[in-house]
Amino acid sequence: MPVIQTEVATYHMNAISFEDPNKFAATLWLFDASGKSIGMWRFYADESSAAPNEFREDLGYPLISASIASFSSIVDMLRNEKPVYFTCFDYRPANVLGSIGTAREPVGEAEK
Repeated sequence: MPVIQTEVATYHMNAISFEDPNKFAATLWLFDASGKSIGMWRFYADESSAAPNEFREDLGYPLISASIASFSSIVDMLRNEKPVYFTCFDYRPANVLGSIGTAREPVGEAEK
C-alpha cells in the first residue's frame, strides 16, 4: 500500500524541553475515529538532528520528522479545519513521506 489517507479525528501534542535525548522540540500524535494511532510527527528545532521518516511495524504507524517552524501551522489546521487528513506515502524501502491537509474545499467557503 504505497499511499494511505485517513481522516484525523483527534490529536495529542507535546512541547518538549531542550534536554530531550531524541532532540524533539515537540511531538504530535494523530488518531482516527476509533482512537487508533495513525501517525506521529516529531518536530525538531535543529533540522540537522532530525531522524529520517520511517514506518514502524511494531507500532503500526509512521513516524514523520519536520521542522518546528511548521508546528504552529499544522496545529492551527487541526484546530480550525474540518475534515483534515493524514496521508502516508509508504514507498519502503526507499522512503516514507507524510502530509497533513484538508480535502477539496469550495472557494470562498466561510467557517461556521
